[in-house]
This record gives sequence, structure tokens and C-alpha cells, in this order.
Amino acid sequence: MKKLFLLAALVLFALSLGGGAIAQDDGYTIAFVPGVNPDPFYITMSTGVNQAAADLGLNVIQQDPERFDVTVSAPIIEALIARGDIDALVTAPNDKEQSIPVLQAAHDAGIVVLTVDTFIGDGNYADGEVTFPISYIGSDNTQGGYIACSALADKLGAGAKIYVTNTRPGISTTDQREEGCLAAAEDTGLVVARVDYNENSADMAQQQTAAVLQANPDIVGMFATNTFGALGAGTAIQNAGLQGAVEVALFDASEENIGFLKDGIVSLVIAQKPADMGYLGVALATAYLDGVGSIPARIGTGYAVINIDNVDDPDVARFIYTSNTSDPAPALDDSYNLAFVPGVNPDPFSITMSRGVYAAAGRLGINVIQQDPERFDVTVSEPIIRALIARGDIASLVTAPNDKEQSIPVLQDAHDAGIPVLTVDTFIGDGNYADGEVTFPMTYIGSDNVQGGYIACSALADVLGAGAKIYVTNTRPGISTTDQREEGCINAADDFGLVVARVDYNENSADIAQAQTAAVLQANPDIVGMFATNLFGAVGAGNAIQNAGLQGAVEVALFDAGEENIQFLRDGVVSLVIAQKPADMGYLGVIAQIANLRGVTSMPARVPTGYAVINIDNVDDPDVARFIYTG
Repeated sequence: MKKLFLLAALVLFALSLGGGAIAQDDGYTIAFVPGVNPDPFYITMSTGVNQAAADLGLNVIQQDPERFDVTVSAPIIEALIARGDIDALVTAPNDKEQSIPVLQAAHDAGIVVLTVDTFIGDGNYADGEVTFPISYIGSDNTQGGYIACSALADKLGAGAKIYVTNTRPGISTTDQREEGCLAAAEDTGLVVARVDYNENSADMAQQQTAAVLQANPDIVGMFATNTFGALGAGTAIQNAGLQGAVEVALFDASEENIGFLKDGIVSLVIAQKPADMGYLGVALATAYLDGVGSIPARIGTGYAVINIDNVDDPDVARFIYTSNTSDPAPALDDSYNLAFVPGVNPDPFSITMSRGVYAAAGRLGINVIQQDPERFDVTVSEPIIRALIARGDIASLVTAPNDKEQSIPVLQDAHDAGIPVLTVDTFIGDGNYADGEVTFPMTYIGSDNVQGGYIACSALADVLGAGAKIYVTNTRPGISTTDQREEGCINAADDFGLVVARVDYNENSADIAQAQTAAVLQANPDIVGMFATNLFGAVGAGNAIQNAGLQGAVEVALFDAGEENIQFLRDGVVSLVIAQKPADMGYLGVIAQIANLRGVTSMPARVPTGYAVINIDNVDDPDVARFIYTG
């Protein structure tokens, strides 16, 4: 019965997104083309790729360029395109410009393209030079170069001369690491005596470094931008007997570079997180194929900074790259219990979110324990979560908190009990889980609600003009999302000259919203616009306008694309419906929890899920109608 239920949920989810049913046999075929192999960085990345494939039930075809060279990688990708059975391509492009044509050909052939470690164009896939790849997952390489050369400056002081060994111009990552180092040198007073390019060859890097050190005995610091340059530079310093005389910061935590650190040849190793890149690349490509539209265009994967004091700390040492391939851990099964507690149910928004939860869980083979608060009220949800904690068998929790402050204690207790917490739709604290008021939840996945409120009331301003009076129906203060939607609407009103005549709070009750709206419209016949911040308020407001026969006399923008609200749109009661993407929230919440289980530390602390703006002109467009919530 469990398998039948999961299959039904998967089919319903796929239909709600307008896509075909999710495959339940061998899954998708993902091609993985690293920058070059053998290379400890990309071998480590492949461990992440293969673990994600095992977890998600996918086939991976890995093809390795023998040199970091677009003339080698392009024919490999062309052959993969010609196969005709590749669903997605996860790759590290060898050149930010020259790799564009072959990746464009893959995209044009219907293959989802996602880049890891390196990028094409300017790397801004949201609105930059090149936008067809769905995401770029990799380090902030400018930041990495800055960290490395700032560390050199701390040891050497202003005026010290340093040498930089890089690969070649045109490789996006190493270009940025050089840029970051030069910026740090300028800020701290280091003198960059020379930059050489070693064509990604350890032998060439060794020769260049030896020659430079011999010709420039006043060079006292060095930065190598990647594994091969680091290996060559470290060997040259070792051969010259300059351990300790030249302070060295190396990029990439290969076993050789860690050996140099332990031997005193280098003082700092910057470790990227290639396994994270590989895991997230495969997981997010799969999510996209499954119909999720909220894939972040950029995910920064961060660094571990390794020195002699922390190199043996297990929490740091796990980021050292490996040269050994290994089998992935076995896929999960239904002994893994993920708890899902929506904000309230029954509610078309939460039901649609649950379809995303069950779709991801079905692909992963895990068990979902869903517990539904009957009211959007922390006094109802808190006992539910406490009971889940007390079970002792909950591996992770995905939830929509009912109050940004009052929900903190119970979620803190879940975290303290060893249950990773992730919030969807709503948040706790200020929602900044990176460095805000509350940081223990892994991630907050939901709409940019200030933006959503701004969109809605900007649309009212476009129709009504400056000076028009509008009414806002909200739920209650303290709910993170609806607080922000009200804030966004008021910001738009200030910017465009609307007058907010009144804001009422309906306690998340359609009946209260209907009564309040009817009374306000009767008492204020000069109100010509209205904004409802969520589904229940929208239903109540729509009913009140319909009952008063004010269709067309009051312009209405509603949040949440429930079927009732869409009917109000069709009937001319409202003019605009803001659709969130709850299925995306649910799916990505589950995927993030399993990535965390597998040791991935680079899931963003905030994943915005965007909107579809629905009006009478596009409501029947399948690409828009797929975002309508269903009960």
C-alpha cells in the first residue's frame, strides 16, 4: 500500500507541474564530464556525483578529458549528444567562452545543462551573458584568492614580494582566484612580482617556480591557483630547500598539498568542496527534470581553510581530496523517516507542497510521516512536533513554522535532539539562517514575500493610479510570510502613491476575512483596490466582493493560486493572482535533507522559489496553469 501511495503521489505531483510521470525504473541518464582526469579534485567530485545517482536511482555516464582543454572536452560532449539518451549534462567547462557552442548544442538537443566548478559566459545564468545552463555550482573563486593572499599578507607584512602561478587565461575559476589575490595584495600592500601560466602542468609549474625563485631571491611569498600549479610549486620549493623561507598558500586540498603542509613547505591550503558540487549538480539536475522550476542559478560551495593547527581535525580533514575511487553508500530505504509538518491542512497550498515532498521521497525511497495542524496556530503545531521528537525515530524535519518567534523553542528542541530542521514557506527569527537571529535550521526554502507583495500592489497601482485607496486583508502579525507580503504591498503603495486605507487581520479564516471585507467596503465606498496576503484571506475577500456585486468596481490582487481564487479571476472578481511554487518547496526541502545526510555542507541557507503571476490573459497557458494549487 505504501508503494501504491507513493506512486500515486508522484503521478499527482507530475500532473500538478504539467509534466509527465516520474520514471520509476532506472531513472534518468546523467552525463558527467569533469574538467580533466585523473585529478584528485575531480575524483572527489565524482564521489558526490555517484552518491547522488545512487540515492536518486539514476544512471551516470562519466567521460573524462585527458587534458584541461576545450579541444579535448568538446568532442566528448558532442559524442554524448549524439547518443540521444542523455537527459542532463553536469560538466566543468574548460573555457568560459570557447565551451559555449558545444554546451549550447547540448541545450538545443533537449539536454539539461548544469556547470560545476567552472562556468561559461560571466557565470551569471540568471540574467548575464549566457543563461541556458540551469545553475552554476562552485566556489566563490575571487573570495578564495583573496583569502589566500590576505593570509600571506598577515604573515609577511606590507611591501613583501610574492609570486603567483596560474594555469592559463580564460579558465573562469583560476582567472578569478588570480583576481582575488591581486585585490588582496593591493588592499594589504603586498607586491606581486610576477604571474606565470603553467598550462595546468605540474612539471611546467615546477620549472617556472624554480626559475623565478632563483632569479628573484627577494620573493618571500607564493600563491598557486590550483592543484597542478600547487604540486609543481611545492616541489620546486622543496627541491630548493626553501621551506620556511617562502610562505606559500596553495589552492586545492590534494593529498600531495596536505603533505607539503605537514612537511612545513606551505602554510595554508584552501580546500574547495568538490563532492558537494557533484552531489548538488546531479540532485538539482534531477529536480529540474522532475519539474521543479526553482533551481538557484548560482550556488556557492564555500571553503575549508586548512593549516597545520587544524589539518588533523576530522571536521576539517574530511575536505581533503582523495585520489581513490570508492563505491557510494547504499541507497536509503523506508527505514529513513522524514517528518513533514505543513502550516495547516486541509489547504490547497499545503496539499500541493506535500506532492513535492512525496515526489522527492518516492524517488529517494524514504518514508514520510506527515502530521497536519488543523489550524495555522503554534499551539496546535508545537504538540505535533514534540510528539515527533519523542518518537525517537525521526531522521529529519521539514516544516512551515506558524510563528517566527513562538515556533523557535520547539524547533530548537528538535535540533538539539539531533533532528536536522529545514523550514519551507515560512521561517523563524529573521529568516537569515546564515548569520541572522536564528541559525540552526539548515535552509529556508520559500518565496521572496516582500517581492510578492510589491508585485501585487504595483499591479494595483498600474491600474488605479496615484491617490487611489486600497484595503489589505492579512492573517495575523508574527507570521513571517504574510508580514512580509504586507510590507511589500505598503512599500509599493509608498512608491506609487496608493493610499492604504486599512489593514485587517483575519486569523487565517476565510469567514472572518469575508465579514471584515464586507464591512470595510460598505463603510468605505471610495476603496477601489484590495490585496489579500494568503489563500484564506483571498477566498473571504473574493466572496465578499462577489456578494456585494462589486466585480470590476474594486480591483483585486490575491496571493495564492487556489482553485477558488482562479475561479474568481475567471469570473472577473479579481484581476491578478500571485502563485507561489509550493511543490518546489516540498521537493527541494526533502532533497536538501538527504544531501545534508550525505555530508553536503553547501546547500544555500536561503532558496527563493519565485512566482507565477496569473491574469485572465495567461490563466489557460499550460506553462502558467501548472502552478495552480489543487486540493
